[in-house]
Amino acid sequence: MKEIYQVTGGAYGGIYVDENFEKLLENLFGIRKVKEYRIKFPAEWLRLMNDFEMKKRGRRALDGKITRITLPRNFLEMVSAPSSSDLATRLSKSCNFHDVEIYNDEFLCLGPETMKSLFDSVINGIIPHMRELMSKPALKNVSCLFMVGGFAESVFLQEAIKMEFRSRCRVLPLLPNYASIAVVQGALMFGQKPTIVTSRVMSTTYGFRIYREFDPTKHDPKKIIIAEGIALCKEIFDVVVKENDVVEVGETKRFTRLPLYNDQTEVRFPFYTSTDPNVKYTTDSSVGPSIGALVVDSPDTSKGMNRNIVLCIFFGDTEIKVTGVDETSDNASAPVYLDFLTKS
Repeated sequence: MKEIYQVTGGAYGGIYVDENFEKLLENLFGIRKVKEYRIKFPAEWLRLMNDFEMKKRGRRALDGKITRITLPRNFLEMVSAPSSSDLATRLSKSCNFHDVEIYNDEFLCLGPETMKSLFDSVINGIIPHMRELMSKPALKNVSCLFMVGGFAESVFLQEAIKMEFRSRCRVLPLLPNYASIAVVQGALMFGQKPTIVTSRVMSTTYGFRIYREFDPTKHDPKKIIIAEGIALCKEIFDVVVKENDVVEVGETKRFTRLPLYNDQTEVRFPFYTSTDPNVKYTTDSSVGPSIGALVVDSPDTSKGMNRNIVLCIFFGDTEIKVTGVDETSDNASAPVYLDFLTKS
């Protein structure tokens, strides 16, 4: 199995629908009251959110029906007590939707319009993101879509994807049994047989900081330093792999570098990621904080700067393993592991 395009994502999960529901509760009953309830009755709050979690997967709202969320007694007593006005009256004044009501002092009834509004911001992020992905040349032959994870069971999301891609894909969408735990099952299966994925597409650019001989036609004059009488350019981003490069699982890249000073007894290689595949310096705006550093001891300085420090960068599973060896003294560093499934 091979990846044909890099991992992508964004704030598109079902958790953001939950956040919209929480904001609705705060709008209806007051931010202070809702937060106070969450602190005093955490178990009840969890049951309330679990009830919403189950209801948001249903199709009642899609069919024009009311969705009922059970409100715990302690919640109703807290938001209406001790001297507030009638809860139903206050609800009607604070709500922007005409289809929200409290029924029988027990249920929060959300009409189709309100229920749909909780999904709008998330689905309006997912669909354009998928549309852009499907326009990529690498994905031009995609004809089936699989949906996994808890949010995949949302009928709202399923219908939105069907409407958008029905002319492109012959099967829309495919859901495995127990889609909500498919991600966990996949992770376990991958752990048992990691070789099933033979190559990955890099989602960002990786490299490490080095110094190079200064070239006035290429380098920033502000970055010039003098080491052992030699003019060098500091903070060069030495690229290991670029965004969208394909790396084989088990592939190893080797880099040979030299110390800066004759008496230098250790060499440090900080690693970075960049959102720009054409990055030049580790100080560029596209470069994030260092994601790790490799330190190689080089105690034998008899050869001065003429000592080969060899970096071996191994691509395996879901991370990069980096080791370093000083060939002069045969000193090996402790390995450093870098996660390459995460963007900058």
